[in-house]
Amino acid sequence: MGQLSNEILGLETIPGTNFAAHFGHLVGYDAQYYGYMWSEVYSEDMFETRFGKEGVLNPGTGRDYRNYILAPGGSKDGMELLRSFLGREPTQEAFLRSKGLSTS
Repeated sequence: MGQLSNEILGLETIPGTNFAAHFGHLVGYDAQYYGYMWSEVYSEDMFETRFGKEGVLNPGTGRDYRNYILAPGGSKDGMELLRSFLGREPTQEAFLRSKGLSTS
C-alpha cells in the first residue's frame, strides 16, 4: 500500500499506520469542500427562513422555490436567486445554529 500511495499521491506512508483509515478525500478536495460548506450555509438559511416557518409542504413556498431557484437555473447569478427567494441578503446564522454554535 505504501508504494501505491507514493506512486499515485506522491505521499510517503507512515510505518505502523493504516493508510486507508485517514481523511484522504480532502487531498486535492479543499476548495470543493469549502464550496460544499457554503452551500450548506445557504441551504440552512433557506430552510429556516422559508420552509421551517411556512411549512415544508406549503404550496406557495414550493412554488417560490421552483420559480426563484430552480426555474432560472444557471441563467442568473446564484446570489441573485437566493436573495429573491429569501427576500433579503443571506446570513450564516441558521447554519451556525444547526451546528450548535452561538450566533451572538
